[in-house]
Amino acid sequence: MRQALSLLESSEPIRRLSLENGSDEDRLLRLPEVLRLTGMCRSALYDQMARGHFPGSIKIGQRATSWSAKAVRNWIARRVDGV
Repeated sequence: MRQALSLLESSEPIRRLSLENGSDEDRLLRLPEVLRLTGMCRSALYDQMARGHFPGSIKIGQRATSWSAKAVRNWIARRVDGV
Protein backbone atom coordinates (compact mmCIF):
# COMPACT_ATOMS: atom_id res chain seq x y z
CA MET A 1 0.00 0.00 0.00
CA ARG A 2 2.85 2.36 0.83
CA GLN A 3 4.42 1.68 -2.55
CA ALA A 4 1.14 2.46 -4.32
CA LEU A 5 0.77 5.71 -2.41
CA SER A 6 4.36 6.72 -3.13
CA LEU A 7 3.77 6.12 -6.85
CA LEU A 8 0.72 8.36 -6.77
CA GLU A 9 2.64 11.10 -4.98
CA SER A 10 5.72 10.93 -7.19
CA SER A 11 6.14 13.10 -10.23
CA GLU A 12 7.25 10.14 -12.35
CA PRO A 13 4.70 8.78 -14.83
CA ILE A 14 3.16 5.46 -13.88
CA ARG A 15 3.82 2.67 -16.37
CA ARG A 16 0.81 0.77 -17.64
CA LEU A 17 1.22 -2.97 -17.34
CA SER A 18 -0.25 -5.17 -20.00
CA LEU A 19 -1.39 -8.68 -19.16
CA GLU A 20 -0.82 -9.77 -22.72
CA ASN A 21 2.93 -9.09 -22.71
CA GLY A 22 3.69 -11.70 -20.04
CA SER A 23 5.23 -9.15 -17.70
CA ASP A 24 6.48 -10.42 -14.35
CA GLU A 25 5.26 -7.24 -12.72
CA ASP A 26 2.00 -7.33 -10.82
CA ARG A 27 -1.00 -5.07 -10.48
CA LEU A 28 -4.48 -5.35 -9.07
CA LEU A 29 -7.41 -6.23 -11.31
CA ARG A 30 -11.03 -5.36 -10.59
CA LEU A 31 -13.87 -7.83 -11.19
CA PRO A 32 -14.91 -6.72 -14.71
CA GLU A 33 -11.37 -7.16 -15.99
CA VAL A 34 -10.98 -10.57 -14.32
CA LEU A 35 -14.26 -11.71 -15.88
CA ARG A 36 -13.14 -10.44 -19.29
CA LEU A 37 -9.76 -12.18 -19.07
CA THR A 38 -11.11 -15.51 -17.82
CA GLY A 39 -14.32 -15.63 -19.83
CA MET A 40 -16.23 -16.68 -16.71
CA CYS A 41 -19.42 -15.19 -15.37
CA ARG A 42 -19.44 -13.69 -11.88
CA SER A 43 -21.14 -16.66 -10.19
CA ALA A 44 -18.73 -19.16 -11.79
CA LEU A 45 -15.74 -17.09 -10.66
CA TYR A 46 -16.92 -16.99 -7.05
CA ASP A 47 -17.79 -20.70 -7.17
CA GLN A 48 -14.25 -21.49 -8.38
CA MET A 49 -12.85 -19.31 -5.59
CA ALA A 50 -14.97 -21.11 -2.97
CA ARG A 51 -13.70 -24.47 -4.24
CA GLY A 52 -10.10 -23.25 -4.11
CA HIS A 53 -9.65 -23.53 -7.88
CA PHE A 54 -9.23 -19.79 -8.54
CA PRO A 55 -7.01 -17.24 -6.75
CA GLY A 56 -8.66 -15.47 -3.85
CA SER A 57 -9.57 -11.83 -3.98
CA ILE A 58 -7.76 -9.07 -2.11
CA LYS A 59 -9.79 -6.61 -0.06
CA ILE A 60 -8.75 -3.09 -1.12
CA GLY A 61 -11.51 -1.13 0.54
CA GLN A 62 -14.67 -1.42 2.56
CA ARG A 63 -16.69 -2.44 -0.52
CA ALA A 64 -13.98 -3.18 -3.06
CA THR A 65 -11.97 -6.25 -3.95
CA SER A 66 -9.37 -7.02 -6.56
CA TRP A 67 -7.19 -9.88 -7.78
CA SER A 68 -3.48 -10.14 -8.39
CA ALA A 69 -2.84 -9.91 -12.14
CA LYS A 70 0.07 -12.32 -11.76
CA ALA A 71 -2.14 -14.91 -10.01
CA VAL A 72 -4.82 -14.57 -12.68
CA ARG A 73 -2.22 -14.89 -15.47
CA ASN A 74 -0.83 -18.03 -13.80
CA TRP A 75 -4.33 -19.49 -13.48
CA ILE A 76 -4.98 -18.83 -17.18
CA ALA A 77 -1.61 -20.34 -18.15
CA ARG A 78 -2.36 -23.51 -16.19
CA ARG A 79 -5.69 -23.85 -18.04
CA VAL A 80 -3.99 -23.37 -21.40
CA ASP A 81 -1.35 -25.98 -20.48
CA GLY A 82 -4.11 -28.43 -19.54
CA VAL A 83 -3.33 -28.62 -15.83
